[in-house]
Amino acid sequence: MKILSPERMAQYDAYAIKAWGIPSTVLMENAGRSAYRLMKERYLKGKKHIFIVCGKGNNGGDGFVIARYALADGFNTRVCLTCECEDLRGDAALNMKLYASLGGIIIESGAHPKTVKEELRDADIFIDAIFGTGLSKPVEGKEKIIIEVMNNSGKPVIAVDIPSGIDGKTGTPLGTAVKAVHTYTFGYPKLGHILYPGADNRGRLTVIDISIPAFIEDKLGIDGHVTDGDMLRGVLKPRSSSSHKGTYGHVAVIAGSLGKTGAASMTSLAALKIGAGLVTLLTPASLNAIMEMKLTEVMTCPVEDQGKGYFTLSSYKKIVDFVEDKDVIVIGPGLSQENETMEMVRKLVVDVKKPFIIDADGINAFKGHLNIFKKTKNEIVLTPHPGELARITGITPQDVNADRMGIGKKFVEVYRVNLLLKGAPSILFTTDDEVFINPTGNPALAKGGSGDILTGFIGGLVVQGYTIAQSTFIGAYLHGYIADRWVESSTDMDLIAGDLLQGLGQAIKELKNGEERIYIEESL
Repeated sequence: MKILSPERMAQYDAYAIKAWGIPSTVLMENAGRSAYRLMKERYLKGKKHIFIVCGKGNNGGDGFVIARYALADGFNTRVCLTCECEDLRGDAALNMKLYASLGGIIIESGAHPKTVKEELRDADIFIDAIFGTGLSKPVEGKEKIIIEVMNNSGKPVIAVDIPSGIDGKTGTPLGTAVKAVHTYTFGYPKLGHILYPGADNRGRLTVIDISIPAFIEDKLGIDGHVTDGDMLRGVLKPRSSSSHKGTYGHVAVIAGSLGKTGAASMTSLAALKIGAGLVTLLTPASLNAIMEMKLTEVMTCPVEDQGKGYFTLSSYKKIVDFVEDKDVIVIGPGLSQENETMEMVRKLVVDVKKPFIIDADGINAFKGHLNIFKKTKNEIVLTPHPGELARITGITPQDVNADRMGIGKKFVEVYRVNLLLKGAPSILFTTDDEVFINPTGNPALAKGGSGDILTGFIGGLVVQGYTIAQSTFIGAYLHGYIADRWVESSTDMDLIAGDLLQGLGQAIKELKNGEERIYIEESL
C-alpha cells in the first residue's frame, strides 16, 4: 500500500481540483459522507449522544459533514467549534451553515468552559475533527483542554483523518494528542499514521477511497510503501515440484564467538527454516563442538581461531576460499568486537563479490570505516537497530528515533547500501530510493535473539532468488507477523526467539491464502 506525506496529499488534492475541475466541496462531501457511513456501521449502533469537535480548517469541515448526516439520521448531535463561527472560511464555513440550517447545535469556543465540559460529559461517543495532518505547532489552550477531557472520559473517540495533535509527517505528538479507537483517513495512509508514537494513537486505521486515479502516483510521486499481504503475494514465488536443495541455494553464515553461540545457531536455523536449500555456519574452531551439538540440519565449517573463541585474521583465507561458491553471506550475529574480527569483516566486504546481509557486530565493524561501502559494488543490506546506526554514524539513538525517515534516507543516499532500520516500525530504505515501512510486530520482539532470526530470514530468502529488497521486506513482515499472532493467544512477555521459527509455517500459509491479519483497512 502506498503512503504519502501530508504535503504530497495536499498536492494530490490540488491536482484533482485543478486538472479535473472537481469542486473541493464535492471532495469534502464525499470524504465526510463515507466516513460517517463507516462510523455508523461500526460504532453508532445503540448510541444517542454524539459529540463532534471541529476546528476551523478543512478537518473541521469534514466534521460538519459528519454532523449533518448524524443529525439527519436522528442522533442527538452536538458540535463544539474551537473557534467562532465567523472564523470559518471556504468549504468548512459552507458545511457549518448547512448543518446549522437543519437545526444543528453548535457550541462556540467562547462558551463557558463549564458548559463545554458538561456537554462533553453527556456524550456517548466523540468524533475528533480538530486538526488535520498539516498540524505543525504544539497544541495549546482550549484545544488541549478538550483533547484531555476526551481522552480521560472513558468514552470512545473516533478521529477524522488523523488523531488531532499528531504530526502527520513524523507521528510525533505535538504537546498533547487524541487517543483514538479508530481513525478514518482519506485516499492514502499518511506517515504519521504508521510512524510511532502516532501509530499508537490512531487505533484501527481505515483508508477511504476518494477516487484518486493511480496515474497521479506516477505524476506526483509517493513517499513510500506500507508492506501488506497483497504486496507480498505479488512477490512470493511457488516452489517447483521438480526442485531440489540446490535449487534454493547455499547460505554461508559467519557468526558466533565465545558466549554468543546462540546468535550463530538461531541465524543459521532461521535461514534454513524459511526455505534455503543449504546452510553452512562458519564458526571459530574452538567453538565448533558446541555448534555441532546445537545444530543438526545446518552444516558447520570450523576455522582456525588459535583457541581464542573468536574469528582471527589467520582464518581469513579459508573463509574466502569456502564462500567462493556460496550464494549469499550472512555476517555479524554474535561475532564479538575484537579488533581482528572487525578487520576480517571489513576485508571480506571489500574482497568477496557476493550479496551480504550484515547485522549486529558486523555493523559495528564499520564504525569509522563507512566509506568502504562507497567503494564496493556488492549488494548489501545493513540491519541495525537505532543504537547500532547511531554508533557507526556518530550520533545518538535519540537522534535516530527523532527522525527515522530523514536519517535513513540520508544514510542510503550517502553510502549506497540498503538499510533496514529496525524498531517501531522497522523501515527499509533501498538503493533504488524506495521506502518500505513494516506494519507488523509488537513488544514481544524486544528480546535477545529476535534480531538474529530476522537476519537469517533475510539471508534464506535472498538465496532463493529474491532481491535483497524483497527478501528484507518479506522477512521483516513475517518476523513481526508471527509475533502479532503470538500475542493473540499468549502475551507480549513470554515469546522467545525460537518461537518465531515455530510460527513461521502458519504465517506463510495465512499470507499465501490471503487469510492474514489486516493492519490497514481499505474501504470503497
